[in-house]
Amino acid sequence: MRGIRLRADDLSSTNRIGNVFSVLAIAGLLGACNAGPQGVRIVDGGSGSTKQAEPIRNLSAGEFQAAITGRTFQYTRADGNGFITYNANGTFTFQDDVKGAGNGTWSANGNQFCESYAGAPTICGDFKSTGDAYFAAKSRLVEMKS
Repeated sequence: MRGIRLRADDLSSTNRIGNVFSVLAIAGLLGACNAGPQGVRIVDGGSGSTKQAEPIRNLSAGEFQAAITGRTFQYTRADGNGFITYNANGTFTFQDDVKGAGNGTWSANGNQFCESYAGAPTICGDFKSTGDAYFAAKSRLVEMKS
């Protein structure tokens, strides 16, 4: 009875062929993951309509007061991140990821937005709208939807 004899060279070429097929299979899978639309799409409530970008603009005192009063925002600052709620009486409460809970005051000084909390100087600056977020003095604010 005749048997099949394999040499060491035969096994190494078989392994190389298997490795080539493995690499090709992985490349095909990665290519399939990259197919489709590129970039970011904002979908409005699943209706398929896209939101148009708005130009960045400074808000007047009346506009930013109406935009923040009674609302809660997620904020991002150089010195912390958290959540802040602006009250109609000119106060706010916040929960910072690092500093914990606290409160302070906010106001309009002309068309400048000003805020202060215990242990920190009052900070004033422009209040800007980017269409999907606000920039208030040194904070980026994104409204929390309920």
